[in-house]
Amino acid sequence: MRTFLWKDHGRVYLYPDPESLASGATEHLVRILRTGLAQASRFHWVLAGGKTPAACYRQMTRETLDWQRLDLSLGDERCLSVDHPERNDTLIRNTLLQAEGPRLARFEPMRAEWGAEVASAHHAKVLETLGPIDLVMLGMGEDGHTASLFPGHASLSSQAPVVPEFSAPKPPPERISLGLTLLQKARQRVFLVSGESKRAILQALDRGQRLPVGQVGAGDWFIDQDAWFECP
Repeated sequence: MRTFLWKDHGRVYLYPDPESLASGATEHLVRILRTGLAQASRFHWVLAGGKTPAACYRQMTRETLDWQRLDLSLGDERCLSVDHPERNDTLIRNTLLQAEGPRLARFEPMRAEWGAEVASAHHAKVLETLGPIDLVMLGMGEDGHTASLFPGHASLSSQAPVVPEFSAPKPPPERISLGLTLLQKARQRVFLVSGESKRAILQALDRGQRLPVGQVGAGDWFIDQDAWFECP
């Protein structure tokens, strides 16, 4: 692993493969959680879906944390039926929340089965009870989207804390997502990016192209060698 600062984007932690990336990211997340819990009575962690986050969640089930003081929520969700295998909350329940310790945490899924508009309004009220976001975990799509904030979509200009999406370029088209302004207010951001298919977007970010993943604010980027490039 090597680490270095990346322009306005934050610090990069570069790993040779997805497996070592997941292990390094897990160690980093645990340090953040332990520090946060030592400084406050509760800690609000926003989770991401995806293969690499899932590997982190499986590793985190073995960690000793004061789980009952953790508030867990999601960065986005697909409007699919409850327990659908493509939902992010299904992934969370099948990985992190399979273990006894993590099940003590408060987990607030997005009620995406109600439809994007109704679920967005409901989740905004839920977030009011959780308070500010202490840590958000984010991925990055091959088009530069993060959570369910897509390039050129109207949701990017919304000031709402939670936004509905009706025309996502990947199925299902209907989703809900934390809004850009809320993600910008998160106290810490961790990005997980792996695979050669992400290299072109990282290069575009490096050149200054304006993309959703680059608009949420600086953070800690955990990237594998296949996704990375050498800056000029």
